[in-house]
Amino acid sequence: MKAIRQSDLKAERWSGGQTWTYYIAPPTATLKARDFDLRISSASVDIAQSTFSDFTGYTRYFSVLTAPVVLDINGSKQTITARDLIRFDGADRVTCSGQTRDINVFVRSGLNAEVSWQCGLIDGPILAFSDDCLYILDDAEQLTVDRALCIRLNDNL
Repeated sequence: MKAIRQSDLKAERWSGGQTWTYYIAPPTATLKARDFDLRISSASVDIAQSTFSDFTGYTRYFSVLTAPVVLDINGSKQTITARDLIRFDGADRVTCSGQTRDINVFVRSGLNAEVSWQCGLIDGPILAFSDDCLYILDDAEQLTVDRALCIRLNDNL
C-alpha cells in the first residue's frame, strides 16, 4: 500500500485558493495539458465566490471536507455539506458560494470508475482518500477507514 499525504505535495495556485494533486494517470500527464485519464485533487476555496474551471471531456465528482457551500450548476443551486458527493459534467458552468476545503475526482469521459464515500474495511484495488491522505491499495491489500472517498477503476489506468 502506498500513502500520499498532503504534506508530501506541492501546492499550486488557482483563482480561488490552492490545490494539491494527489494522483494523476497516466503519470506523465499534466493538468495544464488536460491529457490525463484520472485526477484526484484537493483544493482550498479561500474566496466567497468562485468559478470552477472548464473540464470539458471529463466527469467530475465533488465533495466538501469542511464547511458547506452552495454550487450553482448551469443555473440550478444545490447546497453541499461535508461528505456529500455530487457528479456533474466537466463542461457544466459551475460557481461556488462559500469557503471550504474540497476533494475533486476527474474521470475522462468514456472511462468507467465508481466513486463513493465508504467506511469500514475496504479491499483493493482501490484509491481511498481520508484525512488528507490518498491510499493506493493493490489487489490483495485491505484498509480499515472511518470514512474515505473511494475510487475504484473499472478500466486499467
